[in-house]
Amino acid sequence: MTENNGSQQGFIEKGILTDFQVSEPASTFGSIVPPVSIASNPNFSNLATVSIEIDDLTDKVWLNASVGLVAQFSNAHTVDVTLQILRGTTLIYQTVKSLSSTSSGTVRDTVYLEHVDTTPLTGSPSAVNYTLRAQANDSIVTTSGPITFTAAEIE
Repeated sequence: MTENNGSQQGFIEKGILTDFQVSEPASTFGSIVPPVSIASNPNFSNLATVSIEIDDLTDKVWLNASVGLVAQFSNAHTVDVTLQILRGTTLIYQTVKSLSSTSSGTVRDTVYLEHVDTTPLTGSPSAVNYTLRAQANDSIVTTSGPITFTAAEIE
């Protein structure tokens, strides 16, 4: 996009995704052997981390994740899995996925997360670390993939 400022033309960056980063510990169900146990409350399991270089204090960061979950039920039950994204040590996004079964057996599901971090940087442009983590309210949940976590700077 160009803008005419009198006799001067300039390029305006707007809505451009740059510095795409990905952490993909597993791309399919069953690709992590043995499966990783999801920690029970109050603990969390770190699933993936990405670091992105923010070069402009007003830029935003688009975050996207997918996590495959497996719950092994011994009877009719519901388990809640809390998924969070941290910016450094600050919680910026959280969602809860419930997995249910009416009898014993295995339930598989994939959770998709999407968030735009609009928190402006303070100080100089720098690298920002994001962490994807999970916890369950019962110790019956694992992940063997997929786990994908991406970040891209929005100019």
